Amino acid sequence: MYKTIIICLSTIVLFFSSLIAEAQNIYPQNYFRSPINFPIVLSGTFGELRTNHLHSGIDIKTKGKTGEKIYAIAGGYVIRIKVSATGFGKALYVAHPNGFVSVYAHLKKFNKRIEKFVKQKHYEREEFELNIFPPKNQIKVKKEEIIAFSGNSGGSQGPHLHFEIRDEKTEKPINPFLFGLKSKDYTRPPIKLLKVYPVSDNSFVANSTQAKKYKIGGWGLQHKIISEDTIHVFGEIAFGIQTYDMGNNNGGKNGIYSVEIFNDSVLQYSHKMQTFSFDETRYVNALIDYPEFIDNKIRIQKTQIVPNNNLSVYDSVLNNGIFNFQDSLIHNISFLIKDVFGNISQLSVIIKSDPPNDSLENAGKQKSKSKEYYSYAKQNIFETDSLIVTIPTNTLYDSIIFEHEISKPLQNCFSKTYHIHNKYTPLHKSITIAIKPDSIPKRLKEKALIAYINGEKEEFDAIGGEWENCFLIAKTKQFGKYTVMLDTTPPEIIALNIHNKKKIKGYKKIVLDISDDFSGIKSYRATLNDRWILMEYDKKNDRLTYFVDDRIKKGKNVFKIDVADERGNTANYKAVIFY
Repeated sequence: MYKTIIICLSTIVLFFSSLIAEAQNIYPQNYFRSPINFPIVLSGTFGELRTNHLHSGIDIKTKGKTGEKIYAIAGGYVIRIKVSATGFGKALYVAHPNGFVSVYAHLKKFNKRIEKFVKQKHYEREEFELNIFPPKNQIKVKKEEIIAFSGNSGGSQGPHLHFEIRDEKTEKPINPFLFGLKSKDYTRPPIKLLKVYPVSDNSFVANSTQAKKYKIGGWGLQHKIISEDTIHVFGEIAFGIQTYDMGNNNGGKNGIYSVEIFNDSVLQYSHKMQTFSFDETRYVNALIDYPEFIDNKIRIQKTQIVPNNNLSVYDSVLNNGIFNFQDSLIHNISFLIKDVFGNISQLSVIIKSDPPNDSLENAGKQKSKSKEYYSYAKQNIFETDSLIVTIPTNTLYDSIIFEHEISKPLQNCFSKTYHIHNKYTPLHKSITIAIKPDSIPKRLKEKALIAYINGEKEEFDAIGGEWENCFLIAKTKQFGKYTVMLDTTPPEIIALNIHNKKKIKGYKKIVLDISDDFSGIKSYRATLNDRWILMEYDKKNDRLTYFVDDRIKKGKNVFKIDVADERGNTANYKAVIFY
């Protein structure tokens, strides 16, 4: 038997090495150069499991600093320039003659030619946030031309370059390493945890109807369950695995490229992170064990494909990723985990199919069913005198037994507390919540909003909302506890390097912090001598920066800024400064 397993593993390794080669044959090799002039070290991989999305590119470390030169990976022209306080921050999109688009995000700034063009658009529109689509060939770039400098803009949590290659026609992102880009990586992905799930009422794991977790030890092709040699199961079973790609000693926990599972040497499940569409990226919440992520912040990738999971990354899947063990035999289950560079780790598990005893079997059959059954394939509406919840078709990943509860109002709240289903059930699209508040003074009605009650400490996250008749209505993408609150507090403005009558000759920038304690910043407008000036907004740090330009004049200048939050509360600041 030992020899048989070794032969099978050798065959499997060769098979999966051929998969990488096959994928690379689809995409042009040696056409694109690296976007940087130093070795690629990753802090994020393509298809990595992120909160509510799959990672659409690779994150390249930039030596822990901003300002590194970013190069065009091939000749082409700029088709899009985006500037935002969130998301990709400053981003550049370049179309290439071979039908692909390269994307460079979280930039500090563009090259002089593009920077001049972008700044002109800022002042024409008097807006910091831009989404520009230049005409074809207006801004041409050459291969190896410096087009930008790396940064930490937008939602970035540290200096790096987010880099993508997309298909121009479909707009689907593609794993950049399938185009021949290189990064040194000889490290096998570790496998940390196996979870085994009973799928149906009459399924059992270790004589229980509950899922069970098994810690994994070992390395490479020698991973194994630490606690026991054999897992006893019966009926329809799904597997889940926690694994990640460490890269080459970079200390990261990045996403793996593929998962393959063999049942007695028969491939029964596989998925690989080669390409996907942005429309499907939120299905990551159906790929992972969502309750496990909510409670323990770990991402276990499940084999079971629920009915409304439309991810295209699945490759070979039998019976929707459900394994059926009803034969009283021993089965060898092999898990092969691979990164995009072909490093493979393997876990072998012995599964013993054991029929349950009568008491357990009957316990499984006696589960009661609620009348409030909500199908994922239909629109569902829950309604009381003070609450209406509308769940559009295909918002749920699977049908549910809907839960609801109403409890007393919390302090400083203007409605009861509405427990809408539970936080362990993910949503693919927005649901609509309409709440009829308790008495709110008419003068404060426009300050009201729906709030999500977060965690046991009862912290509040503003959702927003608009009035319709007596109901406050908002959209949200999570089940949980909701209430109505007021926001009457204006934003805060803190000038960091100026004050009234300050001399700032030689200054290169003016810096302020703006923040709001609840509903969030909606808008800001800054002027010098009553002329609009560009203040770049770093939302994650609540910071505004004006880089001194020709709008400031020698001598006396009047600086003003007005800031508004999402509920119409405003703040302003004014200072006379001398330059």
